[in-house]
Amino acid sequence: MLLLYRNNILKNWLKLNNRILIYNKYLENVNICRVIKKNYGISNQIKKCCSNEEIIKHIKNEYDINSDLIDLNIKKTNEKNIYEISNRWSNFFKCEKSLYNVINKYLKTNKMDSYLHNYLKFMNNEELNRAEDCKNKNIYETEEEIKNILIYIMTFYYKNVRDFNIISLLSENLTKLLKKLNSDYKNKHLIFTIFEVYNYIKAMNDELFSILFDLLNNYYITSRMENINDDELLLILKTLYNQKYKNHLLVNTIIDYIKNSSNLNSDVIVNSFFYLSLLSRMDVSLINKIHTHMFYVDNKKKISQCNKEKRIEQIEEKFLNQLESENGVETNNKKKITNSLIENIQNKNLKNQNEEVLEIDINNVDSVDDIKLKINLSALCCSKLLYAYFALGEDYINWFIIHKLLIILCKKLSDESILKKEKKMHEMLCVIRSYLRYNKRNFYNVLPKDIKKKLKEVYIMDIKEKKINERNFVEKLSWHLKKLRIPHIKNVYKGGIIFDILEKDKKLVWLCFSYHHYYVKTIDLTIEKLLHINIIKSMNYKIAKIHYYQFSRMKARKTRFEYIRMCRYYALRDRRNFDDEIEGWNLPYINWYHKKNKNVHISNYFYNYKPVSEMDY
Repeated sequence: MLLLYRNNILKNWLKLNNRILIYNKYLENVNICRVIKKNYGISNQIKKCCSNEEIIKHIKNEYDINSDLIDLNIKKTNEKNIYEISNRWSNFFKCEKSLYNVINKYLKTNKMDSYLHNYLKFMNNEELNRAEDCKNKNIYETEEEIKNILIYIMTFYYKNVRDFNIISLLSENLTKLLKKLNSDYKNKHLIFTIFEVYNYIKAMNDELFSILFDLLNNYYITSRMENINDDELLLILKTLYNQKYKNHLLVNTIIDYIKNSSNLNSDVIVNSFFYLSLLSRMDVSLINKIHTHMFYVDNKKKISQCNKEKRIEQIEEKFLNQLESENGVETNNKKKITNSLIENIQNKNLKNQNEEVLEIDINNVDSVDDIKLKINLSALCCSKLLYAYFALGEDYINWFIIHKLLIILCKKLSDESILKKEKKMHEMLCVIRSYLRYNKRNFYNVLPKDIKKKLKEVYIMDIKEKKINERNFVEKLSWHLKKLRIPHIKNVYKGGIIFDILEKDKKLVWLCFSYHHYYVKTIDLTIEKLLHINIIKSMNYKIAKIHYYQFSRMKARKTRFEYIRMCRYYALRDRRNFDDEIEGWNLPYINWYHKKNKNVHISNYFYNYKPVSEMDY
């Protein structure tokens, strides 16, 4: 009996049962004579080394791409890194549309074109045979498909294409493939390559993030944390910082690793301090531990401090001996004094045993010249350290250390090419200068003229080339302000900080807090955003804050207008704007169903109350 093999349901049924029911009769032992289908996997044709003519025919038949849109003169190299292969893909396809055709066909059919991938990877016959004869073939195929998806993403990055729709679809396929892997998956190199790729594009999904970090957490639980590499540690912290995720279990393990380790690399010391402080996971003990790896004090200073401590102890011991020798008068007060002095001496001895001498030296420094560096710091490292100190706040700042870092920074900033390469560094230095000018004016005035001049040169440099990405949240708020006839400017850049909306008539700044301004699974603003708010307040601007989780719930247009009027009133006329503890604690709750619930009693409203929208101000 002959059957046409056209239906996918019939195809899957034959694989399971090998029998068919037709007119209430079972046909067992069904054999297929001929199957017409396309094979995208490893076949006999792919095993052969394909020529340029064959690849032109293949691309013409599969994707309808002409040979004029392809560059066949690609440099053949032995490197098979994902970044090198994706660079080949970007050079191979001259037009972006042809690349879209290849990726869209994969998204529709969910089948990789192995013929094209093997051609651009420059795979030999031996390598193809090894891939076919591998033991865990299913795991190998999933890993290869994951790598191919990463190649697609990086080709978009090299082509300077920011299409988040296709990146989101590719990331969905990537999550499906990662779910196929077991929890005992031990190939951490693939996980770190995914981290690197998504740190370039900065578009990782929360679901993808949770799957990757669960796999990585299981790996570090089964194996010891001592096996971690310095590059791996920094990559984990960088991804956590980009995702704004501070409460993961891996953060605690990394903090314990830094506290217990004796020898750390200079990059690990600086970047761990930078990322952990911006994730608001820094404490006093961790800062003191990092200070011991970075700074030390001259021997002369150490000797003088030790001599002072010895003299104090000798004076206390003499006083105790005098009290013990006096047999005539023994009162309760003297006993209390002796007990308190003995307790103080014991506590000091315990502190000297537990704490290291270097921590005490740094906290008791009298001048900048006494501080010395154990590691070599570049200009980027100095800017990261200063930015992290100012983000943490005054409780964690030692101003002698900051003065020392500013001196090193100005010496290393002789090359202007460093700032052109590192755009993030330019933004950080602008924020550092504005913090010193507005928040700590007395310290800024004491600084040498060379440091002030250099910071001003950095601030003026490339300020016109700043590109600000427009957001829909800001556009919506500006539309409401236009309807209220409030003159304003969008996306104002001042002192390294972006003002979302600045009013023309009054010194009022509107800040639109989107989801990326908060830590994940919290309503806590990031420490960077709090630093920017602190600087804006010190510039004598008043701030009107609009949170996305409040503004998005207001469905009616009337409620949004009233909410904006209320925020503006509290920002301009209310003094609670300068007190973070009680700011906005009794803002009246606005119900967004105005037409249905006009006469509903709301807390904080009282009789003869005049609504905020009707007030003249």
